[in-house]
Amino acid sequence: MSKNIVCYSLGSIEPRKRTKFNKELYGYVDKSNHSKYTYERKGILTKIPFQKPLASVIILASENAKKVIKHLKKYKAKYINYQIKELAQE
Repeated sequence: MSKNIVCYSLGSIEPRKRTKFNKELYGYVDKSNHSKYTYERKGILTKIPFQKPLASVIILASENAKKVIKHLKKYKAKYINYQIKELAQE
């Protein structure tokens, strides 16, 4: 199974758009009525297994990378997509 490393940069995007980008990508927890009610808002990566070794770097399966890249293009982010193969474990 191959994986992709996606490195991205949002550049000098305004803070409100950066926050919206992150919420749509990772999801977030929403609280209302003085934290009486809690809602989990899902993002693109909520149901996709991924690793985040550094800020703005995501490692995920190749078949799921297309969703993330589409989201990056929506926000005109600069990105580099590396495809890697897992080594066989003995």
